[in-house]
Formats: sequence, C-alpha cells, structure tokens
Amino acid sequence: MISVETMKYRARLMRGTEFPLVSWRGTGRIVGSDDAAVDVTVRGVRVRLTWERLRTTWQRFLANHTLTVDELGGGPDAVAIVSLFAFFQGEDVEVVDAAGLLVLKDAQGRPVHQYVDISRPLTRAVWERLPDRD
Repeated sequence: MISVETMKYRARLMRGTEFPLVSWRGTGRIVGSDDAAVDVTVRGVRVRLTWERLRTTWQRFLANHTLTVDELGGGPDAVAIVSLFAFFQGEDVEVVDAAGLLVLKDAQGRPVHQYVDISRPLTRAVWERLPDRD
C-alpha cells in the first residue's frame, strides 16, 4: 500500500485524471493539487480535501479496516475521499460499490471500531411521545 505522501506526489502529476466514484454513478476528476490540499470534482461539485484530513481518515481506515461514504457524511467530499483511496490503492483494497464501502485486504490484527451499532432510533419512539393514558 502507498502512503498519503505518495498519493500527494502522484496527485500533482495526475491533473485532469478521472477516477471512478464509489457509491455514486459517474467519475470524479483531479483538478489540482498543492502542498496543502487536493482539488477534485465530483459530479460537477468542486471539493477541496486537505492532506491533513486525508491523512487522519487514512489512519482511521487502517485502524478500522473499513471505511464507508456514510460514516464520512455521505456528501461529495465523502464520496471523493473514499473514491480517491480506492483509486490510489488499487488492488490493496476491495470496493463494495453498492454499500459505498472500502475494505482493507490482508488486514492484520483486530479492528479498533467496526460494525458500530447504528440500529438505535435517532428520535424518541412513538409510545414515548404519547401522553400517559390512565
């Protein structure tokens, strides 16, 4: 697997290169890169991703062995991050496109946080909102 520093170097040389999007149809495009960030377009939306954000997300991915578009917020920036990682890492990761999921192949050790229970209701249940009836 390549490091974020290698991704940074390659992104500078790949201006105008298209990459497939994970979870969304279509392709993204690298439109610029400098020491601070990489600029990409995702379905017409320009997204600026700082290298620091990519570095911390990459470390999180390595620790958890999985990364999803939804856990990053589900927006164009989340799609760009997951898609860039899939594009740069190639055969070292597995992409489950329908789920927007990136899985680390040949992961070593136990993941730090994986399969977090998100089945808890986000709002109070209907019976909790109803007034008491005696």
